Amino acid sequence: MRLVIKGLLIVLILLALILPLASDNPDGLEATMEKLGLEESPIYSAPLDYGETWGQGLIMGTFGIILVFGAAYGIAKVVKGV
Repeated sequence: MRLVIKGLLIVLILLALILPLASDNPDGLEATMEKLGLEESPIYSAPLDYGETWGQGLIMGTFGIILVFGAAYGIAKVVKGV
């Protein structure tokens, strides 16, 4: 378990260091929507905001990492138990 926690801490440190390098340009979905003149609707938007500042982005990135790790860990436990 300590190895897992160390791995998560390394990922979070990398997130904090690399986050300022993220592009301000729209991602593929947003760019395509702009080209086609589509309006953003709940179907096309992310369920959570990414944040405007470095701190907000770090918090949301941390939340996303923990959410994905928890889901993967839970699935692994279920599959291992079957």
